[in-house]
Amino acid sequence: MKDLSDEQIKLIEKNGWIIFGTADKNNQPHCVIVLPSKIEKQRIILSNIQMKTSIKNLEENNKCCINVYSQEDDTQIKINGYATIEDSSKLYTEIKEYEEINNLPPKLKVNSIIIVNIQSIEVSQG
Repeated sequence: MKDLSDEQIKLIEKNGWIIFGTADKNNQPHCVIVLPSKIEKQRIILSNIQMKTSIKNLEENNKCCINVYSQEDDTQIKINGYATIEDSSKLYTEIKEYEEINNLPPKLKVNSIIIVNIQSIEVSQG
């Protein structure tokens, strides 16, 4: 398992949006752009609001990747890992309540959370 540095965490938080990639059992790729709910040194947590294809893919193949690009710093961070899906843990409840109160329109809800456990990190600049 690999740790994000404090600088990498700050860059991801500052950038906001990330590209989250999954693949189905036949290795067909699928990407979505999402805002992470929580960023930690060894994992990134995403809220599943309308991520049906991503969830289906992760149920078949839990390998995933995250890509972040900061135009300001001309830096790209590529994260590979594996994901777990939770819909009943204490962490899920905390994220769900926070997102639904602070960030989501009234008709949307957090169905589950995706916890991306980081296995490798590649950083490139310029």
